[in-house]
Order: sequence, then structure tokens, then C-alpha cells
Amino acid sequence: MFLKKLELHGFKSFASSTVLEFKRGVSAIVGPNGSGKSNVADALRFVLGEQSMKSIRSKKGEDLIFSGSPSKPRAGMASVTLLFDNEDRTFPVEFGTVAIKRTIYRDGENHYFVNEAQVRLKDLAELIAKAKLGLKGYTIINQGMGDAILDSSPKDRKEIIFEALGLKEFQLKRSEALLKLSHTQVNLEKAEGIVKEIEPHLKFLKRQAEKMEERQGIEEKLKKLEVAYVAKRMRALETNLGQMRAKEAHNEGRIADIRLTLEGVARSIEKEDGEVAGSFAGVTHLEDSLMKEEAVRNAIEREIGKIEGMLAAAKRDVTAYAVAAPDLSKSVAIGNKSQSSEAMRVVVDAAYVQRAMEKLHHNLSALLGEATYEGVRKKLDAFAREFSQLFESVKTGKAFSHVQQEKNMDNSMQFENEQKRLADLLKKSDERLKEIKEEIKRIQSMHSKKREHIFELKNTKREKEMELRHTEEGFATLKAEIAHADTEMDVLKAEKTFLQSKGGVFLIEDALPHSVADEEIRTNIERMKIRLENIDLIDSNVGREYEETRKRYDFLTKESEDLRQAISSFHSVVAELDDMISTRFREAFKKINENFDAYFKLLFDGGRARLELVQEEREHEEGEMEAQSEARKNDGVEIEVSLPRKKTTGLSVLSGGERALTSLALLFALVSTSPPPFLVLDEIDAPLDEANSVRFGKILTQLKDHTQFVVITHNRETMRQADILYGVTMQEDGISKLLSLKFEAAKEIAQ
Repeated sequence: MFLKKLELHGFKSFASSTVLEFKRGVSAIVGPNGSGKSNVADALRFVLGEQSMKSIRSKKGEDLIFSGSPSKPRAGMASVTLLFDNEDRTFPVEFGTVAIKRTIYRDGENHYFVNEAQVRLKDLAELIAKAKLGLKGYTIINQGMGDAILDSSPKDRKEIIFEALGLKEFQLKRSEALLKLSHTQVNLEKAEGIVKEIEPHLKFLKRQAEKMEERQGIEEKLKKLEVAYVAKRMRALETNLGQMRAKEAHNEGRIADIRLTLEGVARSIEKEDGEVAGSFAGVTHLEDSLMKEEAVRNAIEREIGKIEGMLAAAKRDVTAYAVAAPDLSKSVAIGNKSQSSEAMRVVVDAAYVQRAMEKLHHNLSALLGEATYEGVRKKLDAFAREFSQLFESVKTGKAFSHVQQEKNMDNSMQFENEQKRLADLLKKSDERLKEIKEEIKRIQSMHSKKREHIFELKNTKREKEMELRHTEEGFATLKAEIAHADTEMDVLKAEKTFLQSKGGVFLIEDALPHSVADEEIRTNIERMKIRLENIDLIDSNVGREYEETRKRYDFLTKESEDLRQAISSFHSVVAELDDMISTRFREAFKKINENFDAYFKLLFDGGRARLELVQEEREHEEGEMEAQSEARKNDGVEIEVSLPRKKTTGLSVLSGGERALTSLALLFALVSTSPPPFLVLDEIDAPLDEANSVRFGKILTQLKDHTQFVVITHNRETMRQADILYGVTMQEDGISKLLSLKFEAAKEIAQ
């Protein structure tokens, strides 16, 4: 098997569809830093099922999809496909070519395919393990992972060696066998538990069969008790039914009388309620009229108050003018003649006041004719505002002009006349108010007795309704008792017929009335019936149930034995797998050790290196197999190295370059011992100097006959060993592009 092709679409910087075709031997991928060549190694990890985003140099799945550039929009998904030549059936499927594909979408959803058929990640992992393609530090190795192998725990180093030797498949089989063993043990426990439950039930069924012998005696005794009980109970029920039916007829008549009385009372209440309602409708109308009249009266009183104030003011002006007249005459003699004449005429402007009063009178007339309370309120407000304006004019002197004193007297007379007119209106309003109040009082007095009578009628109605309800409840209870007695009588008659069919003899005329002792008889009868029902149930089903239970018991007993044998078989399978894994590992481990030492000496020009199996500390586990499994799980591999021409030993004293060479020696030891189908080396030759680069290239040449290499490198010596060279470039658009060169074809062209 070898890798034929790698197809990338929208993966990281490879925005367009990109295809890398591989041949057996060494394929080198070169390019400047940042061109995206290491994205090829990430794509290989991705398609082989890597779940750690960190291992693919990303934080989240969306980072694996081309994010876009000025010249090309971002992609919605990314896919990577690996195409393998499977003529040797390294993949255990009946296909000469195997295509493994993985797609990822921006929402994080992943799909896995094998030859275009969608599969689970678990199925893909098993297929990869069987083909010795692992992800745990062996199939794809990048710069820094060599150090990681050296820094790994002994247990992790052992896991890497297991993958390199192709033992992962047997580990999976062993885990599957242990899982089946666990399930089988659970099934055995369930089967044994059911067997324990069935055993007492079988004993119970046997005891039930023995009770069948009691049947005949119980039936005879039950028949005699039933005959005696039915005869007495029928006589007692007949007497009780006669009494209850007589009481039923009496209650029916009483209920009819109460209902008739209730109908008469209801009619009286309805009639008198109607009369009272009609009368009080008039009271409501009168109360509305009373409210309106009171509003009018209040308006008149306010108007009278204002007129009285104006009249008093006019009288004061007249008096003031008369008192001031001598002074004014005197001032005329002393001062300028024209000035004295004007001073004598400074009084209230009667014409102005008259016009204002006429307007107020007009508004007052409109107010008295208003029919609604709201209208009266609005007009009163307007009247008050106009009157206040007039009063303010008089008070501040704005209403004074050069008029004669006689006009003041005329105004006073007008105010007096208006006062008299308003007083007449007030008197009439008081008379109307008195009439309305007396009418309301008369109506209320006239109907007070009628309301008392209605109240008495309603009390009578409530009492009768309560009496009717109690009587009907008693009647319903009585009917229920009668129905119950009738049902019981029907049951007794049916029981009598049944007993007579079985040979029972009834002497009802000699039966005594029902007593407390009869209830004890009835209780005994029910108990005997229950016992008979149980015996009847056993009689019809116990044989079949016993047989089925016995068969089930035998089946479970045999199944438990089979499960024990299966558990023993699984233990054997696990032991065989453990032995086989252990044997193969020991054999390969010895060879790896030899190759590790040889490559170490080659790369360091001397020295020595070896691997040593160690067992980590662990807690004691019960059970021999569990203890052995735990011991294998905790086994690890330590690395011991000794550099040439140096006394110090151990990994801790190695420099960066020395650690790189040591990890390469271990890697080549694994590859030479158990050649993988292909191996990806991502710039692991970067720390090598020129001499070691030459050695590295020679080793690749030695191993490429058995392992296909894909090398991502900057090293010229490594490039010389390549059979095909891919160049990765990236321009300003941020998209990786591919160039290829096949050396054999180039040589032919050059020749």
C-alpha cells in the first residue's frame, strides 16, 4: 500500500482545489516560510481523524476553512481526501483503491467518508489502526515532536511504539473482548438473580396446588350459609321497602304544597315590587328637579349679593359727592375757572355702569332659563367674571367720568329695582323647593309600609325555599335508599335462583327478621367466596403456570452455565491477545533497540543508546487478570543515551541539536523495524548541520524502499534525495499555490 494522492479544497490557505500526486520513494514539499507548506501536514492529520485543534495549529474548526482574501470570498466548507493504492489489501476492504475523505463546515459539523460512503469516526479510526496509520506521534511528525517524544512519559513512549508496530489493532480487539466480557458478566448476574426469584415462586405454586383439596367442603358449607342469609334478607327488605314507599308518597305531596305556596308569594312580591319601582321612578325625577332648583336658587343668591354690593357703592358715591361739593365750589373760586368746573364733575360714569348692568341682566335671565345643572354652572361662572370686571372698574376709578350727580342717584334706583326683582325670584325658588321636598316626603311615607310588607314576603319566600330544599334532599335520599333496596332485592332474587339451581331449599315464610348476626353470616359468605375464587383461579391456571415457570427456570439455569463458559472463553481470548501483544512487542522491542543504537552511532559517529522497559508504580488491583492488564497498562519505555567523547549520560544533558539527532535515531529505528505505509516528516531536519543532513539523506535513501516518505523541508541535501519536488508559494492574495517537478522527467528533458 502507498499514498497516491492528496486533494485539498478550501482547507486553510488552499482556497482552490489542489492535488498532490505521490510516487513510491520520497516526495519533498518546499517553500518559503508562511507559504502554507505545513498546512499539507495539517491536512493529513485532519483527514486521518485528528480531533485536537491544537494539533492542527488552530483554535476552532472554523479556522480550518479558507477565510477569504481581497480576490476570493471565504469558503463555506473545507474537505481533504487521501487516495491509497490498496492492491495488497493493507486496508481490510475489497477495494484496490481506498479514498478517505473528511469535510468540515463553519457550524463545526464534520463528515467522514470511505470511498464516498459516509462512516462514523469510530469506524474510520478502526480502519486506520488496521492499516498501521496512527496519529499518536508516528505517522506524521513535525518539528518539535521529536523533542516531545523524548519528553514524553514512559507510558506515552510505549503507546507510540505500539502504533509503530501495528499492535493498536490487537489492543482494540482486546478492549472489545473486555467490553463483551463485562456485558456477559452483567447478563450472568441478571440470569442468576432471576433464578433466585423463580425458586420461591415454584414452591408457592406447589403449595397452591395442595389447596385444591379444600374445595368440596367449602362449597357445601357456603351453600347452606347462602340459603339462610338470602331467605332472611329478602323478608327484611320487603318490609323495609313498604315503609319507604309510603314515606315517599307523603313527601311528594308535601313538596307540591310548598311549591304552590312559593308561587303565590313570588307573584305578590313581583306585583308590589313593580308598584314601588314605579313610584320611586317619580322620586328620582323629583330629586333631579330639586337639584336643578337648588342650583338656580344659589345663583340668584350670589346675584343678589353682588347687586347689594353695587348698590352700596353707588350710595357711597352719591354721599361722597354731596360732602365734597362745598370744597369743590371753594376750589373753583381759588383756582382757574375751567379747572374748578371739571373738578366738580368727577363722579361715576352712569352710562358705563348701565351698559354693564344691562349685560349682566341679560346673562342672569339666560341663567334662570337654563334647564341643566352644568349649563347653570357655566353661565354663573361667566356672570361672576363680568361682574368682577365691573366691580374692579368701579373700585379703581376707571368707571368715573364727568357726569352729573343725578346719574349716580339713577343708578342707585336701578340697583334697588334689580334687587327687588331678584328677591321675588328667590322667593319663588324657595316655594318650588319646598313643594318638591314635600312631594318626595309624601311618596316615601306612602310606600314605607309597602316596603315592609315586601320584606316580610321575601322572608317567607326564603323560609319556604329552605323548607323545600330540605324536603327535596330528604326525598332524594329516600329514593336512593329505595333504589339501593330494589337493587339488593334483584341481587337476592338472582342469588336465590342460582342457589335453587344448585339444590338449595328455601323456607322463606319461616325466616326471621334481619339482625346483626346476619351481617356476620354475610361476612363469612364473602370470605368463603374469596377462598373459592382463589381455588378456582389456581384450578384453571396453576398447572400451566407451574409448567411454564419450571421451563423458564431450566432455561435460565442452562443459560447461566453457558454465560459462565462464555466468560471463561473471553478470559482466554484476552489472555491470548495479551500473550501475543507481549510476544510481538518483546521481539520487536529487541530489534528496535538494536536499530536505535545503530542509527544513534551513525548520526553521532559513536556513542551508544538503548531503550529500557520500566514499570510505573500502581495501586494493587484485585483479580489476577485485572492485575496483569493494569501492569501492562502501566509499563513504559525509558531512553538511555551516552554521547561519544563525553562522560555525562542521559537525555537531560543533551543540547537542542543532540536531542534532534536522538529523536531521529529513534524514529528511524521504528521505521526500519516496522515500516509504515507512509511517513510525513514536517521540517524535522531543520536543526541538522551539513554533515548530519548528509547522513539524514542517506538514511532516507535506505528506508524508502519499504516506506513512502513525504518530507516538508528547507534542507538542500534532503531535496536531493527526493523523487518528486513540490513547491508551495503564496502571493499577496494569501492563497497557497503549488508547483511540481519530477526529477526523472527533468533528467530526461535535460539529456
